Amino acid sequence: MSRSDAKELGDLIEPGEAGLVVVGESKVEQAIAKAVTKAEKRTAKELDVDPKDVDRVMHEAIREI
Repeated sequence: MSRSDAKELGDLIEPGEAGLVVVGESKVEQAIAKAVTKAEKRTAKELDVDPKDVDRVMHEAIREI
């Protein structure tokens, strides 16, 4: 995620609010829209990332916890 993407995400969340970040293939977008019906704000961004790389990075992050 670029710095500008991270800043854009930070600009969406006001103090005292919570946010949810979902990382997945684009085909999950419809399922997320159905599940998140009471969101006040939404944004979606398609990143040029190989799903295998996302999976690897997530597993590495989990091991560090």
